Amino acid sequence: MPASPSQADALRDAVGRDGIAATNPSAGGTPTLLVASGRGGSGTTLLSALLAVAAAGDGVRVLLVDADDFVGPLAMTLGVTPQASWTDLRGGRVTPSQVATPVSSTLTLVAGGAPRQGADADGATAVAITAAERRACMRRLSPLTEQADLVVVDCGARLDPVLAAIAPHANERLVAVSAGSDPVALAATYALCKAVHTRHRALPVDVLVNRHEGSEAARCFDAIDAGARQFLGLSLRLAGAIPADPTLDAALRRGMPFPDAAAGSPAALAAHDVVMRALSVRSPSRSGV
Repeated sequence: MPASPSQADALRDAVGRDGIAATNPSAGGTPTLLVASGRGGSGTTLLSALLAVAAAGDGVRVLLVDADDFVGPLAMTLGVTPQASWTDLRGGRVTPSQVATPVSSTLTLVAGGAPRQGADADGATAVAITAAERRACMRRLSPLTEQADLVVVDCGARLDPVLAAIAPHANERLVAVSAGSDPVALAATYALCKAVHTRHRALPVDVLVNRHEGSEAARCFDAIDAGARQFLGLSLRLAGAIPADPTLDAALRRGMPFPDAAAGSPAALAAHDVVMRALSVRSPSRSGV
């Protein structure tokens, strides 16, 4: 989707003349958004795809990582057929370049899901991936992340993928997705923020409100932020709000390719604003994480 003049100016400031993210060297890496939720059904897959497509549409080189090692829904969402997933990096079955699936000239997907190559590919001898193996696989993606201007990681509703994706010295932000204003939804988002902050206190934490907008989204954020300030001493940042979008849902149900279905939709426009703000924010150095 084309950016407005003011958005284009902001994007040039954030990305730089040569299309390379103007990252603070002390932050040590490519801007990375870890999209996660405290409970299932919050929409991290759709939001991750929207954020990635919105940035890629403006010429930003985006690496989108599906951290789900069970299903890996992003490949189906984007309509591509990967030859390998990041789980195939375990044991050196494949190289990082072999898990990179081009979606467009500026968007590359690292698929999730079960191994597609080697001994585990038929599922007969599949062994659950350990936390250490998960971290090692994520680290092996560094040649791909270094070539990107922005990395978006869909961590879903499990804590393990979030913790595995957090790298020392990286320019990362946790984007905690809240998809409801009910007490359970708010408590789940707060619990995610607490769990990650307890382990990585220097990691910046943003809240992205899904399926709400305006004053309702503000109330969701304020409730979570108040709890984080009172009990964690943590100040959260509102990443933005993505409205419920029946037109996008209907287009996807009709089988329209995701980038085409998203183009110009209210949800995609809101996601574009989220990306713009994310690229303009500098994460502090997190040496020793």
